[in-house]
Amino acid sequence: MKRLPVERFARQLPQAKTDSVRGASAQKTAARLTALASSFDNSEDARSRAAQIKDFVLDNLSALQAELAQSCQRNGIQVHFAKDSEEANKIILDLCRQAAPDGGIVVKAKSMATEEIHLNHHLEKAGYEPVETDLGEYVVQIDHDTPSHIVTPIIHKNRKEIAASFERENLGPYTEIPEELAMQARVKLRQKFRDAKIGISGVNFAIAETGRIVLLENEGNNRLSTTAPDIHIALMGIEKMLPKESDLPTFLKLLAGSATGQQLTTYTHLITGPRRADEKDGPRQVHLVLLDNGRSRVLDGPYREILRCIRCGACLNVCPVYRQASGHAYGHVYSGPLGAVLAPALEGVNKLGHLAKASTLCGACEEVCPVKIPIPRMLVQLRDEATRAGAIKDPVQWGIYATGATKPGPWRTGLTLLPVASKLAPHPMKSGWGEFHNLPHRQGHSFRGWWKNRATASANPTPLEEGRKAISETMNESDEVLGGGQGWGQPSEESARTHLTIWQTFTTKLEVLGGQVASPRQQPNKVNADEKASPCDEVVEVAQGEGQTTESPANKGEADQKASPCDEVVGGGQGGGQTAESLYNLIQTLGQDKVCYLDADLPTIPGLITTSDVWQADIGITLADFAIAETGSIVLSAGSQRARLASLTPPTHIALVKEIVPTLEEAFARMTDRTSVIITGTSRTADIEGVLVRGVHGPKELIVIKLDTNQGLRSQPL
Repeated sequence: MKRLPVERFARQLPQAKTDSVRGASAQKTAARLTALASSFDNSEDARSRAAQIKDFVLDNLSALQAELAQSCQRNGIQVHFAKDSEEANKIILDLCRQAAPDGGIVVKAKSMATEEIHLNHHLEKAGYEPVETDLGEYVVQIDHDTPSHIVTPIIHKNRKEIAASFERENLGPYTEIPEELAMQARVKLRQKFRDAKIGISGVNFAIAETGRIVLLENEGNNRLSTTAPDIHIALMGIEKMLPKESDLPTFLKLLAGSATGQQLTTYTHLITGPRRADEKDGPRQVHLVLLDNGRSRVLDGPYREILRCIRCGACLNVCPVYRQASGHAYGHVYSGPLGAVLAPALEGVNKLGHLAKASTLCGACEEVCPVKIPIPRMLVQLRDEATRAGAIKDPVQWGIYATGATKPGPWRTGLTLLPVASKLAPHPMKSGWGEFHNLPHRQGHSFRGWWKNRATASANPTPLEEGRKAISETMNESDEVLGGGQGWGQPSEESARTHLTIWQTFTTKLEVLGGQVASPRQQPNKVNADEKASPCDEVVEVAQGEGQTTESPANKGEADQKASPCDEVVGGGQGGGQTAESLYNLIQTLGQDKVCYLDADLPTIPGLITTSDVWQADIGITLADFAIAETGSIVLSAGSQRARLASLTPPTHIALVKEIVPTLEEAFARMTDRTSVIITGTSRTADIEGVLVRGVHGPKELIVIKLDTNQGLRSQPL
């Protein structure tokens, strides 16, 4: 029997590779359920809404594309249109030649669109050095490999292979510890970010209404690639648009939950345009390249719903064929159930129609898809089209089956002989699925027998049927007692709020994400710092009510008698406000030397060793716009004399926060029109065997300092 390419590849794949892919995929699938349950009261409603929005985009693609271009140009983003990969590569190369005519380093964030047009090859041919900066993509690049997953490029590699590659490339001594491997990559790539004049990224979403480009990531390399260089070029498939910014919260939570099992990715970068005159950093030019490359043709055909895809990879993770074969088996940039439809739709059925057979048609892909793409239905249609075109030569003689199935006499005879025929007759299942599995034994009666006697069976239910009915009735009664529409056992929103204040919710979320919340006088948990006494040892408990303090026994007796040496108040707040010495001692506790805080809205802290070089700083201090309780996030926007990189390049980030909003939806209602970032925890990656490593490109520590709501900040010395 002639095997299809995916099956041939799967059969020769080493077991270790299969185990790596299967283990990581199963882990992501399990995490998805938990994340979506914590993000939505009803994730099915959210998926349905997302599907409707994406269908609206596809139905109005031309109008929205024009609106997006107009909005971007109003923001200072230059928009380019590419009908195919050749045109896209030409546009990007022309922009590179204008910015760096002598060649040089081009830092790249992870982008499937750039993989689709084979951009790296064209950049190298033109004399540039493209550097993939995502940890997984960097490993793929130095190994001259290709990504095996659209979210986790090195899902097929283990730590030993990565360690050997890093040793070969002189990144450092051989080590199999994921944390050490990630730090070797951080050190190697840090200078690349500083030297690059051009940064290239993909796009997760673009908002037609506001002209914002939205990038999601966990490591921080995306922000570095689009903030440090003078030129930012973003490549985007034309289907990636959303109509309004108010649509974003649903998609951000669906994408993060479906892709990596998070409520939000660590960094949600909202790019409005190039840096403004009063901003200290950011690109001087931003270009958006809108890529068609066959998408318009797909839009007009029977597989248009595949363009709903938001590239979460959930369908790959749950697919039994992908788990067994890995992404490389598909021979295309897009693999798994997504690739089985999108690849032939873009490249042609004659060329890649056989991918439609790389499926069991179990339907799991549609069940987990955040935008409810009917992949199984499209696969069946593709199989029919590919078979008629000769791209699939099915060994099963379906004509015989069709004849028997349409004639009652032969059909009854066939059913009678089936138990014997299945043991004797040759059929493809014996050399495919049946090679590794046993056919199930027949149990119970035939369907025809059951149908004939169904009236008698219904009048005399079996004990099993009676038991099932009783269980069903009990569950219905329990659902009514527990609140019905809220979901079985799920507390109401009002009930939850009585147990947790909004700040306590934020604190709990942030701590799970690797950050910590401190008050102005609290010393954070020490990380690699020496214990030392402080003249400001009064401690404020973390998030215990709104600004309640707990004094140490040594200071309590003196509290009412004399002022503390730390009572110099920032901005004249009333009682227990931020103090110069308190903040100074908090920073000293971390055991670091150089501090960077470039922000016109931040006061000066005397006594610190400061630096204006964000790349050399040990600590970056920023003033956040506000916090988001629902996700444990903080929002930072670009501003006057404010350095965006101060929250990204130092190993420790201290964010001062005064205000908070309950939900992500309310956060978007308060966003400024400047480039902003939603930070949700510390920089992280799990590319190496699914092991969580913090601080791969951005800060390893995030400390949020909660300021009193009545406390101001003045741009003057403390």
